Amino acid sequence: MVHLKRLAAPPHLDIQVKEYVFTVAPSPGPHSKTECIPLLLILREYLGYAERAEEAKKIIKAGKILVDGRVVKDYKFPVGLMDIVSIPETGENYRILPIYRKGLRLIEIPQDESGIKLGRIIRKMHVAGARLQITLHDGRNILFKEVTEEVRQINTKDTLKISVPSQTILDHIRLEEGCYGLIIKGPKQGLHGEIAEVKRDAPYPSKPTVKLSMTKIGEVSTILDYVMVVGREKPEITLPE
Repeated sequence: MVHLKRLAAPPHLDIQVKEYVFTVAPSPGPHSKTECIPLLLILREYLGYAERAEEAKKIIKAGKILVDGRVVKDYKFPVGLMDIVSIPETGENYRILPIYRKGLRLIEIPQDESGIKLGRIIRKMHVAGARLQITLHDGRNILFKEVTEEVRQINTKDTLKISVPSQTILDHIRLEEGCYGLIIKGPKQGLHGEIAEVKRDAPYPSKPTVKLSMTKIGEVSTILDYVMVVGREKPEITLPE
């Protein structure tokens, strides 16, 4: 059994560090342990639907919590960036998004947005049978049986808008100037605005950078790997202020 001391827990977890010695350690899954919130903590600490771990476990094991439209009964399940947590009995829907200087948090979203998810493309490769496989940031693998010219235009660091749980592709959003970007990592995590400039050809050892305009603190720059495009002229999802 894996244990996690509260003092060693990722700083984005909204927990009392000195209240108890241990907290919930996330199971291996689609998000790393430093970039997720265990499902039990979401019910107990964030939403307040349970006072004790035993109560939260009963709710989860009863199948009353959905993640991306599917029932999850593992109370340690790692819920991370862009994941949608739904509670059908109360009609509540939340998306995991970064907030500036606070880290990952639950942002309440309307019902009509609960079936839409954005996935950042982190890998594109050919697999057996000359088929193309695209991997998203949450571990999803999307396989294309026919590699059309439209599919060839999909590149890493772009974003796919998909429906959940069916995983049907609704749109492909390219990471380019003029689109809307969200910083998902680093000290400026949570800021979002129009992508004003993309520098992909930075000389070694410098890294490609992106400049965002009209964020809540003005114009900011960060490395390309820290930015996720979330819309064209405006975001496709509800973002925090």
